[in-house]
Amino acid sequence: MHRSLVLLALAACTPRLSPATAQTLAAALRPTPETDDPAAPSTDLAAVREVVGAAKIVGLGSPGPGARELTRVHHRVLRLLVEETGFTGLALDADATAALALDAFIRGAAIDPDAALLALADRGLATVEMREVLQYLRAYNTAHGGALRVFGLAPSDPDAAAAVALAYLERVDPAYVPEARSLLAGEQQLGVDAVRARLDARRADYLARSDAGAWSTARQQVELVAQARRMAETWEFEAGEFARARNAEWALAQLGVGGKLVILADNRRVAREVPGAAPVMGDFLRQWFAADYRAIAASFGDGSRLASRDERTLCGTALPPPRAGSLDAALVTKARLVWLDLRARPEPALRKPQVLRSWVGASVEDTVLRPAIAFDAILGLRHVQPVTPLGAGPLAGTCYTLLTP
Repeated sequence: MHRSLVLLALAACTPRLSPATAQTLAAALRPTPETDDPAAPSTDLAAVREVVGAAKIVGLGSPGPGARELTRVHHRVLRLLVEETGFTGLALDADATAALALDAFIRGAAIDPDAALLALADRGLATVEMREVLQYLRAYNTAHGGALRVFGLAPSDPDAAAAVALAYLERVDPAYVPEARSLLAGEQQLGVDAVRARLDARRADYLARSDAGAWSTARQQVELVAQARRMAETWEFEAGEFARARNAEWALAQLGVGGKLVILADNRRVAREVPGAAPVMGDFLRQWFAADYRAIAASFGDGSRLASRDERTLCGTALPPPRAGSLDAALVTKARLVWLDLRARPEPALRKPQVLRSWVGASVEDTVLRPAIAFDAILGLRHVQPVTPLGAGPLAGTCYTLLTP
């Protein structure tokens, strides 16, 4: 009984939109884009193009992984930004070292894209729908001279990052490799700093034996080792968010003058501002890039998504209906897809805390944000279905069995 009363009290305190505000929002919603087909013409994406404007970085958010339609809509938006507004980079909220294989694939290397996606160790990205994104980027590079790049943002595997840096040093400075290996494997941050300083001090010499891209990648891998160590040594939540923002900044620099970057991550991570004292990646990007950073969230009405049931099984998991009075509920209409432009919207409620659903694993949670401050726009999908996983057996009912651990 006590627990039920607590839950009821918490529900009563949850931010809600007034009926009048919900009605105003319903009138402001636009049924665009009209389809999630990545190959559809971009004529229905004018509102997206208008919100992005001249931005250099666009964060495309998600309530969580596993929804087929959202990946396909993000694919559509990516095609628009690449083909019509000059975007040349895609950054995934995934291990930055493992993502090197994705970058090599879209630049023409003989790499199995399925194996590369599975190597990210993120089932939300190892999908047929994400493979189609990579195949599009590869085909575009083949036809247009190879300008597009893919990056990862998370410093998740310091050992793998160190191995990449050591392989580069083996090529340009083999005598230093034993010392560098010891410094990168040690417990002192000063050791990692020493390897980074060596790369900087001998840059001209190393470039004479390699190229600027290889040097920059090696140095960034050493930076990933440093980031992972800081994250392991600190209790600060924002250490990982700051690292991701710095890695996005580095990725943008790799695209050269005029480069532009699309980031795929969850709604909270791309938000320009979140309540509380702990900033997120988008918070840092907003501080550093100001109007050159745009954040676009996504919301789902109903349907199901793919989630892990256990270590060997992925299943379609039904989404509960949005809570009455929530922003998610206000975005549900008869249209399959709707677009809410939050720039300069007059509704005061949108500048106050409101609820957007999110999920981690199998649990659905409420994320409280101030929508008109956190985002430039929100994409609403009325109904979603599960993505199709890679590395899994045939669909049996609503579940797949993984073929590899």
